[in-house]
Amino acid sequence: MNDRDQRSYDRLLRVQTFGIENTADFSATSKARIHFANVDQHIKDLDTAKAGQKPARVSKETLLEELRADLKNISRTARAIALSDTTFASTAYRLPENPAERELLTLADSVLAKFEPAPGDSAKVLADKTALAARFIAYELPSDFIADLRHDLDAIRQTTQSNQGETLDGVENTGAIAEILPRASKDVQELDATMHNKYAAHPEKLKAWRSASRVERAPVREKKVAPAGGTTTPPVA
Repeated sequence: MNDRDQRSYDRLLRVQTFGIENTADFSATSKARIHFANVDQHIKDLDTAKAGQKPARVSKETLLEELRADLKNISRTARAIALSDTTFASTAYRLPENPAERELLTLADSVLAKFEPAPGDSAKVLADKTALAARFIAYELPSDFIADLRHDLDAIRQTTQSNQGETLDGVENTGAIAEILPRASKDVQELDATMHNKYAAHPEKLKAWRSASRVERAPVREKKVAPAGGTTTPPVA
C-alpha cells in the first residue's frame, strides 16, 4: 500500500472510530449505520489485501548452496576419474566460474541426464548409466548422490514457482485495494452529508467529524536553502 492509499486507509479508521463513539445518535436502520457498517467491511477487506501485498517469499540461497555443494563434489570426483582415464570427459561436470542460479540449474540438468533413466533408453544405455554412477560411488560419493541432486534441483524449482505465485497474488491484492478505496470513499462522502445535517447545531461534534473524515495531506518536503550569495552548489557529475 503506497503512502496515498495509506492516508485513505487511516481516514477510514478515524471514521470507524467516530461511528463507534456516536452510535447512540443513529437508529439501527438509519443510512448512517449502514454506511458505518460498510466502512467496517471496507477496512476488513483492505486489511486482507494489505497482508496479501507482502508475498511470503522463501529464500532460495540455502537450497542453492546445497546444489552447489552437490555439483562441486561431482565435479571434483570427475576430475579424479580423469586422472586415471584420459578418455573421460571431466569438463562436462565442471562448475562455471561464479555460477549464478541459471548456470547451476543448467549444469544440474546436464549431469542428471547422464545418470537418470529416461524414456526410450535401451538396455545398454541403462547399463552404461549404472556403470557411470558406480565409477563415482567408488570415490565414496553416497550411493544416492543422484537422488540427492534431483531432490535439491526440484526443491529450487518448486520454490521459484511458489515465489512467483506469491508475487502474482501480491499484484492481485494491489488491484483489490485500488477497487476498495473508491467504494469506501463513496460511503464517507454520503456520511459527510448526513453528519453536516445531523450535527448542524452541534459544532463540536461536526468539528470532530470533519477532522476524522478528511484525508491527511502528504508531508511537504523541506526545501533546500540556497547558501549565501544566492547560488546552490551544483551536483558532482
